[in-house]
Amino acid sequence: MILAKRFSPYALGFLVTAGLILAEFVPALTWIGYLFLIAVTFVSIWILFDKKFSREFFNGLIVPFLFLCSAILLSLFLGNIYIKVLFPFLIGFLLFIYTEQLFYYRYWPQRYQSGAIENTTFYLVVLSFFFLAASLFGFYIFLHAPKLLLIFAVTIVTVILNYQLFWVMKVNFWETWPYNAVLTLVIFEAFYVLTFLPAGFIVSATILSVLYYFALGLLRYHFMDRLETKIIKRYLFVAGTMFLFVVLTARWT
Repeated sequence: MILAKRFSPYALGFLVTAGLILAEFVPALTWIGYLFLIAVTFVSIWILFDKKFSREFFNGLIVPFLFLCSAILLSLFLGNIYIKVLFPFLIGFLLFIYTEQLFYYRYWPQRYQSGAIENTTFYLVVLSFFFLAASLFGFYIFLHAPKLLLIFAVTIVTVILNYQLFWVMKVNFWETWPYNAVLTLVIFEAFYVLTFLPAGFIVSATILSVLYYFALGLLRYHFMDRLETKIIKRYLFVAGTMFLFVVLTARWT
């Protein structure tokens, strides 16, 4: 049984990479491939949680599931052939890292580095948000999807992603929900405003994701009781640099 758990991260990383490549370049397998990848992710996390449909299992499934689904949505809008090839490797590798840290945390504590699962979850949450935001802006710009439906989607997913990060950090739900609500409201309003921005879907998603990264990062350190001036300055510098880079290099239409 432990061998199946140990092998699970490698199998997930390989199958997701291969499956996304096949789905991208073999149109007949696209949707079957996507459903297969979701099933593989489900089974891999299930194995790592002792094949039990517990609350812990479903909480552990949230991040890899949303990360994969948001990546699949974004892949629909990727046009550059090199990005289409490299993107599956990135997704497969990051899912491998997440499940590898999950294995260490649960079954091999000697190899586990303190805070690794929290750090991995934080960056996967931010990337999932970026992939989703880019996809939703893509649906709005290219397919003229209803704005209210897209705002509803980003609101619901933001709530879930916030909850998942706080759960991994073992912070009490009743302590986090006001912060979750305020951050979600900020994202709701920012998404609405950015739909009027004369920019591409990647630019709009990057601006929104920088805001999310900054706010969620500060909340993370707040709940860790480590929010200091130097942390705020670091996040301001990183977020400000990314924002200026995007604004100054974007093609405004």
